[in-house]
Amino acid sequence: MDSIKDLLAKKDVDEPTEVTALKHYCKQQFNFTAKISLRNDVLWLSVPNGILATELRMRQTDIITRCGITKKFRIKIG
Repeated sequence: MDSIKDLLAKKDVDEPTEVTALKHYCKQQFNFTAKISLRNDVLWLSVPNGILATELRMRQTDIITRCGITKKFRIKIG
């Protein structure tokens, strides 16, 4: 029987391309490091303040297209 260490070593833990693209977009367009989580088939982007969240929400359809996001996409402050 394999140990947990062996199983985790074999697991592919690369970031999905949409997460990488979203991080790059946030860094390039707004100069902040994105905190992204994936829970229950929803991609959550946490931003530091409300002004930035509002700006990103106005550009949400463009972000989904440019980053190739296929899951539900939500932006939250915090």
